Amino acid sequence: MIKEIAHFLRNTPEIVRLQRQLPRAEFVDSLDAKVDAQGFAAVRRELVGDLSGRVLEIGCGTGTMFEYYGDRVELDAVEPEQDFLTLAVAKARKASTRIRAAAGDGTSLTFPDGTFDAVVLGLVLCSVPSVERVLAEGFRVLRAGGRLRALEHVRSEGAIAGLLMDAANPLWLRLNGQGCNWNRRPLAQIEAAGFRVDDVRAFQRFDTLRPAFLMQRIRAHKPD
Repeated sequence: MIKEIAHFLRNTPEIVRLQRQLPRAEFVDSLDAKVDAQGFAAVRRELVGDLSGRVLEIGCGTGTMFEYYGDRVELDAVEPEQDFLTLAVAKARKASTRIRAAAGDGTSLTFPDGTFDAVVLGLVLCSVPSVERVLAEGFRVLRAGGRLRALEHVRSEGAIAGLLMDAANPLWLRLNGQGCNWNRRPLAQIEAAGFRVDDVRAFQRFDTLRPAFLMQRIRAHKPD
């Protein structure tokens, strides 16, 4: 935990400067751009770059992930926050006619059952009001055999560190102002939702402005 706290404190001045200068959505977009330029782009590309067919991204934010999808993807992206969605729509229009960004709530999707070949969750389960409901909806709109891709930061597996994260989560919620919980355990919830997990890659990065959370890249599928 000491190393993670030191990393956070070292980067706080730059993050606070951006927060003061920019509206919320532009702040998040600018921070994502800086983080990607510092090397996180490779993580995003590895998450979605090989997907094909019809894909749904739930909680697309400002559209940061759009540029990392391959040419064989027809993407529908939904986002509930209007200020984020405005930037996402602009990026979708600039990027490709294959990308559509629209208002949408991951807990109550309007798409029919089995619509998509893949569902993507990119750093979104930390802030949704119901992880279970979002995963249930993702499972519903995914075809049998379809793929789930999730990139999430997770609660520490260390006994002491995990308890500290639980205790400090209310403070973290007030500090980040984005509804981000830092102590969720999405892998177990993905399995409980009915997905079959194929591969999990756990990692931490201390080389970007993003807090050095323990992260998991999860690949799963909906059983036939």
